[in-house]
Amino acid sequence: MLTPSTDSVSPAGAEVQPREARYPAMPCAIGPYVPHDAGMCLLDSVLCCDAHSLSADITPAPDNLFAEQDADGQAVIPAWVGLEWMAQAIAAWSGMQAARSGQPPRVGFLLGSRRYESEVAAFSCDCRWQIHVQLDYRADNGLGAFEATISDEHGAIVARAGVNVFEPAPEALPSAASTQATAQESSPGQQDAAGASSQGNV
Repeated sequence: MLTPSTDSVSPAGAEVQPREARYPAMPCAIGPYVPHDAGMCLLDSVLCCDAHSLSADITPAPDNLFAEQDADGQAVIPAWVGLEWMAQAIAAWSGMQAARSGQPPRVGFLLGSRRYESEVAAFSCDCRWQIHVQLDYRADNGLGAFEATISDEHGAIVARAGVNVFEPAPEALPSAASTQATAQESSPGQQDAAGASSQGNV
């Protein structure tokens, strides 16, 4: 549960300064900070978060939405899904920043990725994977960029990418699609692993 912001006690006539809202106790469930339906919230929990980064984890089950069988008949998650894990970790970071201001998670867009590289062909199910995202920049117009990695249960990095996102102001949502297209045109050479932009809370 989020700790509510309270006003500090000040002498009569003095300006009252509100205390900064805190992050929730962690680890915590990631769902409240990512506005996806339950089946599309792919990550399990937020491990830690601050003003510039977030770490989350997932232990995919064999019946995961994206699970498929490998040559040995074992359930695995295709490597490209790692980009969506990264995007949802960014979404959770944004949702946590909003929650500190008493705001709900905001809609955002995954514009694309830079150099998504995976050292594994697929992510094994029933293994714990950790996703870490680090803020690179966040502009006033809603455009942002993060560096993201995925590590295995031993801490070895197995995938990495630069991720570009766009979070429009609520009043700008009707025209967000055109802004998204403009942003993509201004960033040539980016790859969207899924073949199309994904919508989420980033």
